[in-house]
Amino acid sequence: MKHNILLAFSFAKRDFKERYVGTGLGQLWYILSPVITILIYTVIFSDFMKMKLAIIDNSYAYSIHLIPALLAWTTFSTVIMRLNTSFFEKTNLIKKINVPMYTFQLSIVLTELFLFFISMVLAIIFLIIVHQPVTITFLWLIPLMILQTLFSLGLGVILSLFTPFFKDLKEAIPIIIQLWFWMTPIIYMKEMLTNKYPALLTYNPFFYFADSYQDIFLYSKAPSLKTLITISILTIISIFLAGFLYKKMIGTIKDII
Repeated sequence: MKHNILLAFSFAKRDFKERYVGTGLGQLWYILSPVITILIYTVIFSDFMKMKLAIIDNSYAYSIHLIPALLAWTTFSTVIMRLNTSFFEKTNLIKKINVPMYTFQLSIVLTELFLFFISMVLAIIFLIIVHQPVTITFLWLIPLMILQTLFSLGLGVILSLFTPFFKDLKEAIPIIIQLWFWMTPIIYMKEMLTNKYPALLTYNPFFYFADSYQDIFLYSKAPSLKTLITISILTIISIFLAGFLYKKMIGTIKDII
């Protein structure tokens, strides 16, 4: 087990180094990509559209509301979609190297978690630049990001186990992810759903993460105990279910890929 985890870190390191091999800017893209995302939404929504929300006294209020949840969603959706196709992408390695498949999947998650931390650090730097208070409450980002990554790991592994049997899932998951994005209050305020479609909030797992990030960035408000319990339960269920199904199905999957 320890050997496989260390191997996952090794694969993650290689993935990190090789992702932008051959590009002119190389690994600088790891920083440029979230910076460009932050700049685009800041310029479009806070300058061109002159949108100022009454939630906080800051001309970049909408950007502060949008950026943490958007960066979190980017990581969340990337993990799920990469894991969903991981059996197909790693087929050659699986046949050549005698290591458990979860080692490759764990390496994907480790890479995306590291990039997630980079993007959040850049988002915090943005807050400092626009004079938005950064307090000790921001330390809550660390457990939230880890729980989100574990939740997406569980969900992604579950989907990856069924995709070899139902190959349409390979095409369907990106569409479902898009629909999920628009049903989550990331680019709009949650109040737009509270009265008309409360179920979209109550039964949307990612809403609890997005709302927590937004509260921290906007108000320096720590997640409530109820939210933390909900997030923890969702994460535990996804991980245990993924582990159970993996043990039951991995043998058959190795025979058909």
